[in-house]
Amino acid sequence: MPVANPVIERMSRADLLGFVERAAVAAVRRAAETSPLHRWRYARTDLRPERLRTLDDVRRHVPTVTKLDLLEFQETLPGGGAEPADPTVRQLHLTSGTSGVGREIYPRGSHDLAGLGIPGAYEYLWGGLVPGDRLMLTIPYGQTMAGPYFQETCAAAGLVPINAFAGSTADRLRDLQRFACAGLSGTPSYVHRLTLEAREAGLDPARDLPSLKAIFLSGEPYGPAWAHDVATFWRATVCEGWGATQTLGVAMCTCERGAVRLDEDGTARHALLHGLDHRCWIEVLDPDGNPVGPGETGEIVVTMLRPSAQPTIRFRMADKVQLLEPGSCGCGRPLSCYAAGTIGRVDDMMKIRGMNVWPDAIDAVLLRSPVVDYRGRIYSDDRGRESVDVTIALESGTPPESAAALPERLRHAVKRAVGITVDISVVDVRQMPVQQFKSRRWRDDRAVRMAGATNG
Repeated sequence: MPVANPVIERMSRADLLGFVERAAVAAVRRAAETSPLHRWRYARTDLRPERLRTLDDVRRHVPTVTKLDLLEFQETLPGGGAEPADPTVRQLHLTSGTSGVGREIYPRGSHDLAGLGIPGAYEYLWGGLVPGDRLMLTIPYGQTMAGPYFQETCAAAGLVPINAFAGSTADRLRDLQRFACAGLSGTPSYVHRLTLEAREAGLDPARDLPSLKAIFLSGEPYGPAWAHDVATFWRATVCEGWGATQTLGVAMCTCERGAVRLDEDGTARHALLHGLDHRCWIEVLDPDGNPVGPGETGEIVVTMLRPSAQPTIRFRMADKVQLLEPGSCGCGRPLSCYAAGTIGRVDDMMKIRGMNVWPDAIDAVLLRSPVVDYRGRIYSDDRGRESVDVTIALESGTPPESAAALPERLRHAVKRAVGITVDISVVDVRQMPVQQFKSRRWRDDRAVRMAGATNG
């Protein structure tokens, strides 16, 4: 079993929770004293940090912080910018902006940057990579934290980064072979596209890329059947990491067992993610703010336990995850556990014909062979009825008779899964835009139609 941190990985669950409790209480007290954001946030409450003793105290007395809180605070600063919490700030990062309500600014100090790559090193080392291995990075490099984070993660794990931020998919396939990459990092959407082109090009990973050990996914949910198909084609372990700007990188990741497992009957199932509890206290809460139990799904709320130029204290991520029993992985690590492959946005929920519909539920139906990608559109028809169109792209070489029968079969499958009827059509995969960051497959045109009618 690969070990990244023997102290933490061999600690008892009780000892680990004791450490988390002490660190979380200290983090709140530190933020209340030194962080302009949290002084501003707590000034509107009766919080007394010196009275906090336990994790339950923190849950009951420390208010959560949201993206909108942070944007509101930053509007109070000159120019709507970011005020560093210490004089050692060396970088400013923006969030990716996928929520559509604005992009907050995060100052990073020397202490942040010194440990930036460490959490991701757990993911890569547990995934089977070793110092000297080469890892292809496909996430774009810009003002978000992603670019610097992946570079520093490679450094922390002793890996050689192969930077494939630019260039075509064909270029990346060639470079995977040219540099004998042991790892590939990308979103499920992009790995999907890369796998398609590899198959079309006749690439045989066993022959052409025997160095590949693992594929590391992030940014989107995915189906277990799809993940198993990817693992089988590439002859590699499919791994997953979840994190964000607010968590300074990965806060949950798979171990050497990967992100997908097979039942005795051969059915692919999601495996699990381990929380890096010694770095980030993760709460999973119901809509009323109460902790959910194992097997239940709730919103992720995070508290970073290390000092930071801008502390993260009970930040509501608007991501949802299924909580599992701590230590339930066969690897034996004492860490908290969560369902892999299922993390989606709480705020991505769509209300369609009175039904609550989450995109990841439709992903699980559609994103399996031979479908390589899809786009959905909700709109009002000429009679004002809500309608849903879904366009799917298929693998090259899909038999015409299969392609012709697929829309009707998938229409019934979507109806069974989420309770709504959709119209499905097929397009050539090259008509589907390539997205290399977090893919947003759904467009809602209902509000635009309504606004036009009102203003007319």
